[in-house]
Amino acid sequence: MAPTEDLPKQLEETIRRANTILFRRGRSILIGREISALQFNALLSIREFGPLTMGDLGKHLFVACSTATDLADRMERAKLVERARDEKDRRVVRMHLLPQGEEVLNEVIAERQSFIGEVIKDYTDEEYEELMRSLELLEHRMELKRS
Repeated sequence: MAPTEDLPKQLEETIRRANTILFRRGRSILIGREISALQFNALLSIREFGPLTMGDLGKHLFVACSTATDLADRMERAKLVERARDEKDRRVVRMHLLPQGEEVLNEVIAERQSFIGEVIKDYTDEEYEELMRSLELLEHRMELKRS
């Protein structure tokens, strides 16, 4: 089936709606811990990319360096992260995840994964495999276009 002009619009809307549902699923945990969505995304970035400078964190979150610094201050006060000087260049300061930050990530991600498990529990093996193939192909092609 050839893509129609509406397909990109439909895909974007569907992905966005699914992401919003998933986001809301983990949001109650964040609210209970008084953590913002931006702080959660910062924790995810640090886990995924390793210890980050304020500048790198700002780039990952699409925020100004000053905003990343304010965010780091709040997360450090909440004992989610700590700042540490880089071992190779002592002028550089990087944010590292602390156990409490890791715990928040694990809790939210586990809730999201549990929710997805509930949603797909009645999928046949073929439906699941087709879904995974399609999503992996979409992700792969998006990565190629991003580069």
